[in-house]
Formats: sequence, structure tokens, C-alpha cells
Amino acid sequence: MDQTISFLLTLFTFLLPLLYFKIIKQKLKSRTLNLPPSPTKLPFIGNLHQIGNLPQSLQNLSLKHGPYMFIHLGTTPYLVISSSTALHEITKNHDIAFSNRPAIKSLYPLMGNGQDMVYHPYDDHWKQLRKISSLNLLSKNIVNKFKTLRDEEISYMLETINVSSQKGEEIDMSNMFNTIVCNILHRSYIGSYGGQERKQLEDATKKFVNWDFKFKKVVGAFCVEDLFPKLAWIDRFTGFTSFLKSTYMELDEIMEDLIEKREKESFVDVLLRLRDDEKLDYDVKAIMQGTFVAAVESVALELEWLLSELIKHPKVLTKAQEEIQRVIKTKSKITNNEIDQMHYLKCIIKETMRLHPPGIVPRETTTNWLKLDGFDIPPKTKVLVNLFAVQSDPKDWENPLEFIPERFLDKNTDFMGNHLGFVPFGFGRRNCPGMAYGNAMIEEIFANLLYRFDWKMCGEVRPEELNMEEVSQFVVTRKYPLRLVPVLRGMVNV
Repeated sequence: MDQTISFLLTLFTFLLPLLYFKIIKQKLKSRTLNLPPSPTKLPFIGNLHQIGNLPQSLQNLSLKHGPYMFIHLGTTPYLVISSSTALHEITKNHDIAFSNRPAIKSLYPLMGNGQDMVYHPYDDHWKQLRKISSLNLLSKNIVNKFKTLRDEEISYMLETINVSSQKGEEIDMSNMFNTIVCNILHRSYIGSYGGQERKQLEDATKKFVNWDFKFKKVVGAFCVEDLFPKLAWIDRFTGFTSFLKSTYMELDEIMEDLIEKREKESFVDVLLRLRDDEKLDYDVKAIMQGTFVAAVESVALELEWLLSELIKHPKVLTKAQEEIQRVIKTKSKITNNEIDQMHYLKCIIKETMRLHPPGIVPRETTTNWLKLDGFDIPPKTKVLVNLFAVQSDPKDWENPLEFIPERFLDKNTDFMGNHLGFVPFGFGRRNCPGMAYGNAMIEEIFANLLYRFDWKMCGEVRPEELNMEEVSQFVVTRKYPLRLVPVLRGMVNV
């Protein structure tokens, strides 16, 4: 016993100086590092008390602390990027270092077994998936290939709206946009649900829309693990883990159904054929669910904000309809060539995407320390790129919070991220590969809606009184559904 105590005392005496010097070394190292500025944090909760659920709250903090800012959400540190200049530095000099996405528990199941395209780490395998998708699923040739089915679904939507117009009924346009986008994606994925199979398509879309409602509840729920990783076990007791699991099991069933019902040369069929014929190693279902969810959320979101902004700005709406009428005249069908002539409509779409980006782009740095504009960034740092702040930077935009489509008339600004004050589809190597398909849907749907119908608020509500409150879930969307009354325009027939 005495020998044991003597040994422990000797060991303690030996280790104490080592521990002391290690602490001193860490303190000296932290003093030599030039970390980005950070708001004062509270014990345990960090900066949670200063952060709302919208990108504007992060922008307000960045105005005080700068475009590079460290915040702590619980015990988890994040680097917040809040200006086009800061984003330019990343994409120009550190794009690969910022090309990973962090593991977020509520989104982790979208990764499948780690072989998806949206959340897969940046490596050779991801580059292979990106190449496959770009060439075989989301290229301009593929966009044109599925033009007919998009026209069919848009025509069906217009017929539905016309029925409500004749009755003077209001329409939940938020639900309408989710439905049309889901219909188009379902048919693109499996190549069927046409003609007499309309009921099957409606059932499949309804099932996904109901799932999407649960998905947004999952993403908006409080996840302990994301903020306090060492307390991850609490999620099991709150019911979050079981809710997460059951929600994604439903999505898995939806994807299985699409695989079973696929037809030749559909998105899913191409993915399966390439995997089997060329013996490629990727998970078809993981790719399907990631791209499907992202496409529905982003495209339906922008359609909703587009119509909302035009209701708030009736002069812009009138100007857009006049342009469409001038191009189309009295034709019953709008072609791609005619949409290409609608320059003001394209400006409206760009301005809406500038003011209403999906929200915040999450990234994660690689395993190495790096210098970013003189700041030291630790390995594996979680990053939040605030697209709202980037796209409303007063250095790039005059009156940045105002809706002014004309600002794009004299600018050759595309969606590719070449203008870093305008990155609605993301930036760098991991920008959205589906931007061509998504933009085609938005242009075609919106041109038809404005060509065939006028839109008015319900009851005595004036356009300027439209509630534009936002809520942040998977994306930043309207807090309340957009409900409008369609009025058939006199010069065309549906």
C-alpha cells in the first residue's frame, strides 16, 4: 500500500510540470494565432442568445464584427462569411479547402451510406458523381429532352387554375408550386405517370408533399447533438432521434417506389444503367433523394417569392406581362426561343433570387490550418456562408434591400457564380449542378402564369399589405402560404 502511494506521488510530481508546460504552450499558441473576431459568448450556450432563426441576425452581427466572424452555437464553433469580398477570397484562393459539407444530424440521412452527391466529401469519388450527373442528368441537352413533359405538367396546372378562376376561388399558390415541381421531377425521374396514370402521379406527389412537411419539422426541431456533441444522447430521450429515423424511412420508401416504376431513359434508369454497365461505385438511392429534396425546396421556394414580389410591386408585374404579351402575341404555347426574348422576366427572376436566396450554405474546411485574409482558420472548421448578406452587400448593390429588377438590365450576370455578389445556386466547385434544369422550370412556369392570368389578393387586402414574413427551415421561406385569386386574361385561352 505504501509503495503504491509512493509510486502515485512520484508519478504526480513528474506529470505536474508536464501538464503545466502544456497549458502554457497552448496559451502562448492561442496568443500567436490571429483568429477572426467573435461576439462575446456565454458559458455553455455560446452565442445562441444573439442568433435568431434567420440570416438577417447573422448579418447584423457581422456588421459589427466583420465579414469573417467566429460564433459559437452551443459548444460548436462556426466561421460566418458575410460579404462578397470574403467569398471571393475563398473561391479564388481556397476553394478546395472549403469544398466539404459538415455533418448535420437532421440532414445526415440524406447522405445515404455516404455515396450521395449533395453531402459527399470533396474527393475523387465525388468528382466522378458530379461528372456523371452533369453529363447524363442535368446538362442543357437533358433539360431540352424533358421539355415536352414539363409542358404537359404546366398545361395541367393551368387547367386547374382556370377552374378556380371561373369560380372566383382563391388558390394556395405555395401548395400549387410544390405540386407542379414535384410532378415534373417525378416524371423526369421515372419517365411515366402520363395519360391515364394521372391518379398515380397525384398520389405520389401528395405523398412526397406530406413527407416534406415532416422533413421541415425535423430540420426546424432542436437537435442537441448539432450544438452540444457530447450531449448527443439527449436526442434519444426527447424523441428527436426516433422522429428523424421514421421520417427518413418514409423517404426511403418513396425512392424505392420511383426505382420500381422507372422507365427507359429516365433519370433513375440512366443512373442504374451507368452504375451496372460501367461498374461504378455509387448509391443510386442516395443520389436520388438528395437531388430530389434539394430541387423541390429550391425551385418551389423561388416561384413562391417571385409571385409574392410581383404582387407587392404591381408596376413590375404589369411591365412583365406587357413584355410577355409583346413576345407571344396570341399564341397558345410558349417556346424556349420566346422565353429567351423575355429579358425583363429574366431580370425579375434574378432580382428575386438575389433578395430571397435559399438561406445559408454550410461548408467545412479540410484537415489543415489555413490563412484566410490574414486570419488563422483551424482544421475542420464548420462554415456558414450567409447568402443573404453576400447578395445584399452595399458595396455591390445600390439600395440592396429594395426590389429593383432593372438593376440587371445592363449587367451580364449569370447564375454560375462568376459575379460573387450573386450566387443563388452556390459557389465554387460545389455549386448546384441542377441550375440549368431548375432555372428552366422557373422560367417556363412563371412565363405561363403571367401570360394567362392576372393575380389579386383575397378580399379587400391591398397588394402592399401582403405579409412577407419569413421562417427558416431547410430554406428561408414564407411564414404564411401565398393565397391569391387568379383572373383569366382576355386575350388568351388556357
